[in-house]
Formats: sequence, structure tokens, C-alpha cells
Amino acid sequence: MNSTIKAIIVDDEPNSREMIDFLLKASKDVQVLDKCDNITQAFESIKTYNPDIVFLDIEMPGGSGFDLVQMLRETSYNPTIVFVTAYNQFAIKAIKYAAFDYLLKPIDIDDINDTLTRFREKQKNGKESIAEKPKADLLLEQLNVFQKIKFNMRNGVLFVAPDDIVWCEASGSYTVIHFHSRKDEVISVSLKDVEHLLKPYPFHRISRSAIINLKYLTKIDRRNKVCVVQKNGMIFKVTGSPQQLKLLENI
Repeated sequence: MNSTIKAIIVDDEPNSREMIDFLLKASKDVQVLDKCDNITQAFESIKTYNPDIVFLDIEMPGGSGFDLVQMLRETSYNPTIVFVTAYNQFAIKAIKYAAFDYLLKPIDIDDINDTLTRFREKQKNGKESIAEKPKADLLLEQLNVFQKIKFNMRNGVLFVAPDDIVWCEASGSYTVIHFHSRKDEVISVSLKDVEHLLKPYPFHRISRSAIINLKYLTKIDRRNKVCVVQKNGMIFKVTGSPQQLKLLENI
């Protein structure tokens, strides 16, 4: 007799939560322990129920699915993560490489059944991920290696690793991206749209015209209203609003 698979669903969209719940309950060996609409609630639920598997949306208000994975790294809880997402192909490649599964919205019963079959096989054979590391660590490492963002340019498309962006600067309806390892590029995307694309990553909009990567932040100078970032050993001062600089100090 198969053991019960304990599951938690995390998605801010009620219809999506209910659909996943409905599809999972078609399998008699799956028990849905909780349905959460944000990562804070999900984190507490995981600590309470210690599920075998978590069906996790990526983009949610108040924190992304990646943020939840990061939070789990600091605990002993290590459920299998299955992303339910419409995310780009680079993220999907990373998730697959790290031996995590993913479901592309809209999902159907075949998608769920394939995922559960893989999970049962893993439980039966006792096989873990591709390396002797927690699954959450593997996922985050592979996302750093593979994931890129696609930006439109006047004459084509630019593929960018978020980790290589030092800061972004508005230039009318365009945006100038200042990189760590390559020359600056002008993309035909507004800073507002860039901000949305960078939402899952450690960036902060410090003014109406600038977004910085917190990885390269070395100093906040509220007196002169600037953030100091470092690029290839050189120091750059990026102007920020007093309100955002004060907020940044508390992050």
C-alpha cells in the first residue's frame, strides 16, 4: 500500500489554488494539508505540517516563491518544491537541472499525474537530487547559473544575467543598464518595466530614475542623497530620493 503524500499549495490566486487542490485530490494517496496565499503563511504551514511536497507559485504579493526557498535554507525543513508558474524558459531549465519539477499554467490532470509519478518513484527508490546538497540550495545555485532576462533593443534582443547588472538608469522611455562584466547597453524598455522584471531579485528602486543591485551597494549617503556602488573596483554614486534611501537602510 502506498504511503500518503502530504502536500501544501501556495498561490495567491484563489482559482489556481482550488484547481491544484481539485487535481491533487483525484489521487487517493495525496493529502492536501493546507492552502496558502503568501509565503509568510506558507513558511509557518511548512513548519507546522512538514509536508513532503509543496506546489509553489513564483510571483506573489509580499514575496516570491524564490524568497520562500531562501527562507527554507535556514531551517531543517526540506520539502520537494514543485513550481506552478508561467516563468521564462531559463528558469524552467534551471529548475529541471536541479531535479525540481515545474508545472506551466494552465495545468491539467496529466501534468499533476506526471509530477506525482516522478515523486513516488523518488520516494520508492530513495533517490535525491543530483548532488548531496539540500534541494533548496541546488535550486538557488542553478537559477544563478542559468537564469537570464530578455530585454528588447532597437536592433534585436539582449539576454542578461541579473547578477551582472550593477544599476539601471532611466533615459526617457529607454533604460541604460550598467553591467559589471561588459559595456553599458541601452534597451528599449522603460525603467518601470525593468523594475517589474527584476522583482524576484535583490534590486531596489532608489528614485524615479534609478534601480540598483544590492549586491554592489557599498554605502548609503543620505546627506548627499546618493548610493555608492562598486563596479570593477571603481566607485559610482547613484542619486536616490531621501525617502527611498531611508527605506533602504532598513532592508
